[in-house]
Amino acid sequence: MQGFYSKRLGDILVAAGLVTEEQLEWALEEQKQSYKRLGEILIDAGWLTEDDIAEGRALQLDIPHVQLGDYPIDPRVVKLVPEPIARTYRLVPVSASDGRIAVAMTNPLDVEAIDAVQRTTRKRIEPVLSAESRIITTIDKVYGTVGGADIAASLQEAESDVEVTPQDDELGENADEAKRQSGQAPIIRTVNLMLQEAVKRRTSDIHLEPRQNHVEVRYRIDGVLHHVRNLPKGLQAPVASRIKVMADLDIAERRIPQDGRISIRVLNHLIDLRVSTLPVQYGERVVLRVLDKSSQQYSMDQLGFAGSDKDAFENLISKPYGIILVTGPTGSGKTTTLYTTLIKLKSPEVNIMTCEDPIEYELEGVNQSAVNVKAGLTFAAQLRAILRQDPDIVLVGEIRDRETADIAFRAAMTGHLVLSTLHCNDAPSAVTRLVDMGVEPFLIGSSVVGVIAQRLVRAICPRCKGTYKPGVEELAPFGLADQAGSIELYHGEGCNNCDGTGYHGRVGVFEIMTVNDEIRRMILSRPSGDQVKQLALASGMRTMKQNAIDKLLKGVTTTTEVSRRVFVREDVV
Repeated sequence: MQGFYSKRLGDILVAAGLVTEEQLEWALEEQKQSYKRLGEILIDAGWLTEDDIAEGRALQLDIPHVQLGDYPIDPRVVKLVPEPIARTYRLVPVSASDGRIAVAMTNPLDVEAIDAVQRTTRKRIEPVLSAESRIITTIDKVYGTVGGADIAASLQEAESDVEVTPQDDELGENADEAKRQSGQAPIIRTVNLMLQEAVKRRTSDIHLEPRQNHVEVRYRIDGVLHHVRNLPKGLQAPVASRIKVMADLDIAERRIPQDGRISIRVLNHLIDLRVSTLPVQYGERVVLRVLDKSSQQYSMDQLGFAGSDKDAFENLISKPYGIILVTGPTGSGKTTTLYTTLIKLKSPEVNIMTCEDPIEYELEGVNQSAVNVKAGLTFAAQLRAILRQDPDIVLVGEIRDRETADIAFRAAMTGHLVLSTLHCNDAPSAVTRLVDMGVEPFLIGSSVVGVIAQRLVRAICPRCKGTYKPGVEELAPFGLADQAGSIELYHGEGCNNCDGTGYHGRVGVFEIMTVNDEIRRMILSRPSGDQVKQLALASGMRTMKQNAIDKLLKGVTTTTEVSRRVFVREDVV
């Protein structure tokens, strides 16, 4: 590593053609304000991947770069470095020869890590550089901490060793007996391994669904439910009881729904689990919403904002006062969009306060509060209290009723920027939805500065992404039939990174309606949603379907996803 850091990382990335001079200058200015690493800023902006940064750092340090995941590792080499050392220092042994061992590291200058491996292996260390996410994934893979085989073995052990007492659904189960069953080692291990597997596979919800002869386990990954396995029927009650014990629920009560919460650390991730139980035909159905508190925060580019849509959104959030509404069905990413907006807006000069139900992620520098209906602290009551706390920006988790809406709208009229969500299908429909709730049209017209409607579509896996030429039938629903034979689209072929699905992660599809003077005047006459839409389109609004087609042509997603999530009706684009 002679003469390392003789060149700046930014200069290397520009020389390699990975970023432009203008992008580098912007990133360096951003670095002065955020104090983040240059690579982190370029990744957040969506210009580079973690692999690009790793390759640039390898050139800077004059050491080899290896892209783990595509690199075969001999199991005998893995055994040379104990798992605790690999996890502590984020490193993976990749090859070994007489007296030498090549080790993939996130920080090849970490002398302590090199010494630890050298003492254990008694070999000379040759550092190579790899992306941190690839190292973590490879550690899990080569050391075999989580996997279907582990869970299968645990289930076999549980089925043979756990003593299950028949329960009477009408009378409920004995609390002491239920606690004894849930505390047996094979049950604890089975639940723990299931949680580890779910986190590793980027699961947002775990469904445990009792059937007549078994319990079906399904994971929601990137918005789609996947069947994972069936649990033996005899483990239904002990597994459910174990989860209820963790969530501090009444394990003896199985006749009414219950809700709880679990905070736990899984695979170095701080996880919040929102637990919901519901009596169904064959027992108690359990759903766990997985909220990863250590997951990355997103930039506007990563959310899917681009071009004129990004400009329109940034123009909206720069307003000093008014209401900005984000609309869409449950699970469409509304909260993520609002949280990303707050992160972008926060500064030492601004007092940001939230009123949520519940607080999904903790945001540093933002004053977050949760409603408590049982204590009489509703959205409306909480919002009144917040307005006495001298806020500049207020986030209201959801406008659910007229009382909350009236307070939020009057707050916007008195100089506050209010962000909130609303359930409706598109941006123009927000106006009629508010009128139906009883909000006066003059309040809507004078307060709402913009509405963003959104959906989430699965993004094509970058590691197995390929092109193909679509036929007329595939292109016709999107108004592109005349381009058959002349354009290429993209799809994922399936790999280990995406569990063979061809998709990895999700991205937003947006429709942004800026409320101008013409739309304000129309709102006073209580227009229909179609009337508002026609005027918004005439004022330059681009529909969600147009935004989806843009992402389709740019290779972000597929025709299947756009049809499933956006083109739900045979509308003309």
